[in-house]
Amino acid sequence: MTDARTMILAALLASVAGMAVAKSDGYEERRAFITQFAGEARNSVSFSRSYDFEALGTDALLLWESTNRAYLVTLEDYCPDLPSERVIIVNNKGARLTAKFDTITVVSRGESYNDSCRILEIRPVDVKAMRAAEKAGRVPEKSAGSAD
Repeated sequence: MTDARTMILAALLASVAGMAVAKSDGYEERRAFITQFAGEARNSVSFSRSYDFEALGTDALLLWESTNRAYLVTLEDYCPDLPSERVIIVNNKGARLTAKFDTITVVSRGESYNDSCRILEIRPVDVKAMRAAEKAGRVPEKSAGSAD
């Protein structure tokens, strides 16, 4: 009986691992597309408020400040619920977003986690060029868990 349980558990774990890889592939494709339009990493950028975001897995997001200004943000820490949630809090001081100091907090079911994900890298995105490529049909679809 123990061998049967072990085999079932192993099959279940393999199935879950396969689903995780398949889900992450969609994020990786979208992230690679956005990265084409991202400039050089900056220590800090002007940032007054968060308009929207698109999760690009558990360690990156496209952070929109307005409809015409966006940043590819890489997170130092693992934010497991980032792809499935629709609300984040950008923890920055003043009117700047600073790598290595500011954080992103994921809000789940109306409650924010105590652990925040530190911003490792900030890269401005050429939104105009990205939108032109999207209109031309050269874009992977947004990931299922991303916010619109």
